[in-house]
Amino acid sequence: MRTRHRIASVLTAVAAAAALGVPTADAAVTDNMYPTTNFTTTCYDSTSSHSTFCQTDNATLTIYRQGSLTSGEKSVISSALTGYYSPTDLAVSIKSSGTYTGSSETDIVYQAGALPATTIGRTWCDDAVTARKCDQHHVRFNDNTSSIGAINKSDACHESGHAVGLTHGPQASPKLGLYDNRLGCMSYNDVYGLGSNNIQNINATY
Repeated sequence: MRTRHRIASVLTAVAAAAALGVPTADAAVTDNMYPTTNFTTTCYDSTSSHSTFCQTDNATLTIYRQGSLTSGEKSVISSALTGYYSPTDLAVSIKSSGTYTGSSETDIVYQAGALPATTIGRTWCDDAVTARKCDQHHVRFNDNTSSIGAINKSDACHESGHAVGLTHGPQASPKLGLYDNRLGCMSYNDVYGLGSNNIQNINATY
């Protein structure tokens, strides 16, 4: 989850380099891949009002953008996934429809809907398959853009990070602050790029 209580847009040299897959000195500064020693909740089915996230169930990351999203929001989501996640060991595939049952559910389903006024987005596991893995995550972005503004690539990167298991700084091990830019787009700042720490954690997991 990310709220609009944050510092103005940030694009650090570290994030820019990491977005291009360039190693930096900040690589693997912390473990922020669920589960960590500071975030051990067992993966379970949850909802937008009582949400938790887990790891996705495999390296093939299928996504679907529901019709509740605007064309601009769909474009931002696609751009963030192809620009930031495709260079990792995850194989991103954008689908024209979603699959909600069976053994091959769409991994991340994006939608727009009601959220608290300052909440940009929220991610939750809809179908836990093990104590650590989830077959399908849902990502909801706030449809009340008058209070928070339109989503950007950093927002899309952040919520997608939760859907593959990336945590906020205080849940990482060792703990970092919510606004620590070494966490790339998982920072509460607007950082445009995954950052080397997240890339290493993703690749080590998938």
